[in-house]
Amino acid sequence: MRKGIIRLGLISLILLCTMGATVVKNPLEVTQKLYVKNDQGNNIILKNATEYEMKWFITDKSPFQQYNLYRGPDGLIYAQSFEEIIAINANSGKFSWRLPSDWQGNLGSMLGADGTYYNLNYDDVKHLSSTVYQADVMRFSSSGEATTMKNIKLQIKTFFEDGALFDFYHAGDSKGNYIVLTDKGLQSIGKDGSTNWLLTTISLKDRTLDFNDIGALNADSNGHVIVDFTDAQAILDTSGNIIRVEDYSEIKAKPVNYSDVGDKDGHGGYYILNDRTNTLQDLDFKTRKPKWSYSLNQYEKAAGIGFFSRSFATDIKGNVYFGANNGNVYSLDYTGKPRFTLSVGSRSLSYPDILSVNDNLTVISVNNNIICLQKKSK
Repeated sequence: MRKGIIRLGLISLILLCTMGATVVKNPLEVTQKLYVKNDQGNNIILKNATEYEMKWFITDKSPFQQYNLYRGPDGLIYAQSFEEIIAINANSGKFSWRLPSDWQGNLGSMLGADGTYYNLNYDDVKHLSSTVYQADVMRFSSSGEATTMKNIKLQIKTFFEDGALFDFYHAGDSKGNYIVLTDKGLQSIGKDGSTNWLLTTISLKDRTLDFNDIGALNADSNGHVIVDFTDAQAILDTSGNIIRVEDYSEIKAKPVNYSDVGDKDGHGGYYILNDRTNTLQDLDFKTRKPKWSYSLNQYEKAAGIGFFSRSFATDIKGNVYFGANNGNVYSLDYTGKPRFTLSVGSRSLSYPDILSVNDNLTVISVNNNIICLQKKSK
């Protein structure tokens, strides 16, 4: 009889402990309907509303509007719509300035290393020859000063005889100069439209590199202008002086450091997002083996949802952000743990643009909306 009483007491204690225990939920199950709506008029849903919230949003009255996002200096976000460029304070959502900037027929928008925004409109282009196009380049400084660089003669690389598909090469350096491949060579154009320098040839050992073989042109915030050729790379400073020129056999022979790898998780790994398999992997830099992977579930795949690698972004903490073709946005930390999901669920193809301001603030454009999410302070 005594044993029966003891057993009953233990069972009661276990039941009381179970009833009083806190059940840990999947954080993504805590959701919130946002004021913003998708292309069907349904509210966009934030998953993990316990830790994250919408800080501000912008919705254009036209359902056909779209925005491309660029990171400006000093906490500014540039948003290029169909008809204007808007500078937004990322923390408050307030406009610093807005200016006309036609995106329709856009030949090429680009953000310079100093935060200057450049825009070329194809409607104003003159075809001087099959390889030279003349265009005006709009220049927008971070303070909102707009100037036009007139009659820039772009050297064009065409991929078909009819010129239907072509490319040209330009960049903005860290001092606010426009670097562009023209019919005369590689040219640096100052803020006032004057030429700073013109480089017609670059020598490598016993040969001269041909600008017709250029493959990419970039500039970084450290004062470098990087010119990639078919088989070589040249590094210049902002004054046009050559720092070094190397062929790719020399570059490939150098050991690769973790600091040289893009899309790092900040903890010895790097990310690869595969559109074809709809899988994100975090690979160990030394072993090249997966540390973890994340995939869409079978129901999402059956619904035709797929990842969009061009929306991929990371932040200084190694958190990763990426979107899907229905406008959804996903964020995971460097261990693969979900941080938040913005469930947009657009009916039409909707490719989000994601800009991580820092590990606590994320700005997303999808359809005619710009949404800023922030991590709640504890």
